[in-house]
Amino acid sequence: MNRLFRNAHRILALAIGLGVIAGMLLLYVAQPALISRLDLKIYDALLTQRAAAAPRSIAQDLVVIIDIDEASLAAYGQWPWPRYRMADLIDALERHRVAAIGIDILFSEADRASPVEMRAALERDRGLDIGFRGLPAQLYDYDRGFAETLAQAPVVLGMYGRLDNPLPASSTEAPPSDSGIRVIAIGHSDDPPFAAQLPALLGIRQPCAPLRGAAPTGFVNIAPDWDGIVRQAPLLMRRGEVIHPSLALRTLMRALEVENVIVETGVDGLLAVRVGDYRVPVSTDGMMHIPFPGPRKTYVYVSAHDVLTGALPPGALEGRIAFVGTSAPGLLDIRATPLDPIYPGVEIHAAALDAILSQNATRLPFWTPFLQCLGILFTGLVAAAAFGMARPRVYLPLALCLVAAVILGARFLYLQGTFVSPLYIVLTIVAQGACLLFLRFWQEEKQKLVLKNAFSHYVSPEIVKRITRSSGDLLAGEERELSILFTDIRGFTAISERLTPQQIVALLNRYFTPMTALVRESSGTVDKFIGDALMAFWNAPLDVPNHAIHAVSTALAMQETLSGMNAALQAEFGVTLTIGAGIHTGTAYVGNMGSSDTVNYTLIGDNVNIASRLEGLCAQYGVPVIVSEAVKAQCGANFAFRFLDTLRVKGRQHPVSIYQPLISG
Repeated sequence: MNRLFRNAHRILALAIGLGVIAGMLLLYVAQPALISRLDLKIYDALLTQRAAAAPRSIAQDLVVIIDIDEASLAAYGQWPWPRYRMADLIDALERHRVAAIGIDILFSEADRASPVEMRAALERDRGLDIGFRGLPAQLYDYDRGFAETLAQAPVVLGMYGRLDNPLPASSTEAPPSDSGIRVIAIGHSDDPPFAAQLPALLGIRQPCAPLRGAAPTGFVNIAPDWDGIVRQAPLLMRRGEVIHPSLALRTLMRALEVENVIVETGVDGLLAVRVGDYRVPVSTDGMMHIPFPGPRKTYVYVSAHDVLTGALPPGALEGRIAFVGTSAPGLLDIRATPLDPIYPGVEIHAAALDAILSQNATRLPFWTPFLQCLGILFTGLVAAAAFGMARPRVYLPLALCLVAAVILGARFLYLQGTFVSPLYIVLTIVAQGACLLFLRFWQEEKQKLVLKNAFSHYVSPEIVKRITRSSGDLLAGEERELSILFTDIRGFTAISERLTPQQIVALLNRYFTPMTALVRESSGTVDKFIGDALMAFWNAPLDVPNHAIHAVSTALAMQETLSGMNAALQAEFGVTLTIGAGIHTGTAYVGNMGSSDTVNYTLIGDNVNIASRLEGLCAQYGVPVIVSEAVKAQCGANFAFRFLDTLRVKGRQHPVSIYQPLISG
């Protein structure tokens, strides 16, 4: 009888084990959203380990970022600069003998400061016909002068491609004959044609007409994943039959003086892109996974002011590939990467170029699905045999050994540059153990319950379902409408230079304590402290009615509270503080984010960047609080607002109107 029971148990264990394997294979094919999210987090954790273990590459020092920073704006005026100054910057870089220059700035509109544009505007708007005497031709039309400079320098201009809605007809809409690159396909290029696998552009925002054709272009698009984090970037995209390269790829082509690229193709699409002697593994649709080597400022930053004034020593930039971008508050193109949630967009192009030059772009080989399925089958059979037939005391050690072997194997492969996710194989081991251990537990309890005639009342399946459902909610985030507040102490760098570190800590503690209390008292959530800056939001994790009103009230209360504190701060620390606050209301992704072992409840999204930019504009407009039009609309008559300006925020199609809240209702 016991032998019969054991044989039946082993047959049932094998059947359940095979069922688990089949279920996991189907799950791998389906790629459900929740598991895909976990997969991305595993990728981030492995990338973090790889970045920590990798030495600094030679290519990291070959790439340099020419930064239009606060010092540059202070010296030469607010953005946008006149095109003749950009021409001066290009001339200065060429004198430094840089190999190539990629400009991560869209010059899609004519320079309105140009005399020719000013004359046309005055004649159109006021009926005035004015003339300019004694101006050289290049200073009469800034765009034409800039175009002449571009034509003589190894420059690549940025353009923007739309993947969703076509761009409206305008002078910046590229004609069908706009210049792409010549691509040579080798391999299975006709089964199917590789170009059909590339992202299709519905419209292109090119440089304005005077600049178009003066220099080659590369698209500045990147491809954040569903969570807003950038892990990959397209190298090639198509519009009709024309194939366009990314800014990083086109800049490298300019540096190498090559006119075409080679793509290696397979039956499903692309395998790799080759430019010169460099080979870049890509996904079937031309996406390159970027192995970010560190957080922001990993690459060399050089102030545009230093370039323009000749402050750099001779040879400082010789032979380097330069990307021109900006890090000034209000202009910063913020992105999130696995290693840094506040990462300048221009540095993503630098990281992509670094990966090409270093030949260390992350590989996701075409045989990955086969290896994943083989791993699920092998570990599933081993786990089924062990859990179904061995003694209970070997279950946990064996499971831990299997899981450790899979994770260490995935880590080893990723350190070599190949990503094979261990998630589904680990889930197979866990599922086998859970199912077969439950089977053993159930069978043992069945014997006891048969004797007691109470088996059917022993385990409640609803409890397990409820726990599983709750666990899923804890792991997943959500998109919510939030009111987001950023505050920052003005001139804190100068203040900190006059105080000791102990005094700075004491001062910040004195300042943050009442400020965070105001946020919490108004049902807000304090997200984080960034030096002397405070970030908070309303309407998550719990619903907060009238959250925009709460945010504005809190910002005004902070100003009033700080005014009352300043006398004591002056007496104790010899300083008085002033703060600026920016508030924006919009949709953001909020939830637990971070690495596999450290998470933080926070939010990401383009609307977070807008709130940060509004705070950075307070000093420029000389006001303590700036809110967006979305905040004003939700506040209604609770406050009086003073209109400040209408701005076009980089990366957004529609302009943003900004206001100063004046009176609490």
